[in-house]
Amino acid sequence: MKCGECRVLDNKCPGYAACSFYKPKWKYEKDQRLAYAKLAALPFDRQTYIADKYFGGKMPWEGVCV
Repeated sequence: MKCGECRVLDNKCPGYAACSFYKPKWKYEKDQRLAYAKLAALPFDRQTYIADKYFGGKMPWEGVCV
């Protein structure tokens, strides 16, 4: 793999050995929960703006405990 060439979109990610951005599934899910908790803590008007802009109006963080 050449420097700067990402293979994750080809489903050929080499994993930890060659990629500094790679996360195992458990780490990805933990980080996602933390991000959703931060979004849930925002004022509702800000949440609505983010949901409309990035999530097609949906709020996947609804129900996440802060």
